[in-house]
Amino acid sequence: MCPTENAGEPRNSRSRLTWNQKNPEAAAEYRRRYREAHPEEIAALHRAWRERNPERTRELNRESARRQAHRRRQRLKRNAHSRQWYAENRDIAVERSRRFRAEHPEKVREYQRRYKERHPQRSRNQSRTGAQRYRDAHADETRERQRSAAAARRSQNPDAFKQWYEKNIEEQRARGREASKLRSRLKRLGLPPRRIHRVYANERRAHDAAAGQYFARRRTVAERGAIAAEGVDERRLNLPQIVAVRRRVVLRMQSTPLETAEGDPLVGDPDGTLPPEVFQWRRARDLHALKESHERLVEKINAERPQIFAHHRGRREARLREEIRMDSIARTARGLPAYEMDAEVKARLDDEVSSVINRRLTALRDHTVERAKAIAQRRDAERDAAAPHRAPAVGSDPYRGIR
Repeated sequence: MCPTENAGEPRNSRSRLTWNQKNPEAAAEYRRRYREAHPEEIAALHRAWRERNPERTRELNRESARRQAHRRRQRLKRNAHSRQWYAENRDIAVERSRRFRAEHPEKVREYQRRYKERHPQRSRNQSRTGAQRYRDAHADETRERQRSAAAARRSQNPDAFKQWYEKNIEEQRARGREASKLRSRLKRLGLPPRRIHRVYANERRAHDAAAGQYFARRRTVAERGAIAAEGVDERRLNLPQIVAVRRRVVLRMQSTPLETAEGDPLVGDPDGTLPPEVFQWRRARDLHALKESHERLVEKINAERPQIFAHHRGRREARLREEIRMDSIARTARGLPAYEMDAEVKARLDDEVSSVINRRLTALRDHTVERAKAIAQRRDAERDAAAPHRAPAVGSDPYRGIR
């Protein structure tokens, strides 16, 4: 484009190109004003061109995505190099920053003002955390200033605490009554009185940070095994073997029909055979236990959905955002509205997590059905020797949900 004819616009394209090269600022200003005056016309031209050249449009989109990815990698590389340099040359960086602030205070204030305008929330958070970090690093000096300020306020108004107490007297009386009830309850139970170990705020924050770092750290397989072993009762681990030995002893007994402590009717014969009723009872018991186990596992799989969602978000969010951006460009080219980025990312992550959950539930269902078939067809008593003693609930159908 070139200026209007009233401004002396050349009439042919060669003259226009020559004029644009000689007057780049005026040409740029004209193009800017034209775009502002005809946004719909320019958008329609672009949309028509994309519809006529779909392959070229996709190629340009891919090139744009590659350029953006390359720029992002270069930016991250430069940032990593800068962080490494600052870490290795901390004194030089601090001195250079101090000298720049002393030589150019106006520029520093202007930079800070622009940053606060662009990132108000981040600026407030950084100011808050920076002030908190300073107070933690100079805890003794900060507490001394606070004590001096409190002493000055008390000297100016000695009755300040009395006035505050009278203003909040009902709340303080309720607090005193609760403390008295707690002391009395502990004394009746034979427990020692409550002991409070007071720590300063900076120490409490340091403890919280250390605890968060400890519990957020990824554990190795050996560490997870050690943690799991700490909360397991050794007797419970040996329970199936104990039950197996006990049942084998009872099965070999030559006596009249007897009833076990768990309600399992056992009939002992010299040849070790049992009547059909016993097998039917055991099948009903085992199918009922299998059903309860299946329901617990289903609840466990469904309860793991937030963790699976967070795992997929960490692995797939960047790639999904790039895919959604490309899809939005394609939708815009067809005249459709672009996707809302956060909502579409969440929807696609939900679909992926749902497919994972469904696959696990399907595998669990197939496994449960196979076990139910094996239990229903079982006839050999020795194969059931290690099954735990568990009677079905009264009036319940052990086959419900298994058929």
